[in-house]
Amino acid sequence: FINLPAEAMIHIYDIRGRLIKTLEHRDLGSGSMEAWDLLSEDGLSVAFGVYIFHVETPSGNEKIGKFALIK
Repeated sequence: FINLPAEAMIHIYDIRGRLIKTLEHRDLGSGSMEAWDLLSEDGLSVAFGVYIFHVETPSGNEKIGKFALIK
């Protein structure tokens, strides 16, 4: 994920709306980027397909979008 604010929570959902992973972004010298290891909250590899992301800042700003993982 790129172009993130200094602090943000990133929620990743599958196309059915089930929460797959939550990432906490804090800019500690990593800039405006946050990497995801493609593992679910349970530590399992996620499947290829379409996912929805929801980025939320402490001040209440938010951005929702989608992305695809392809082989």
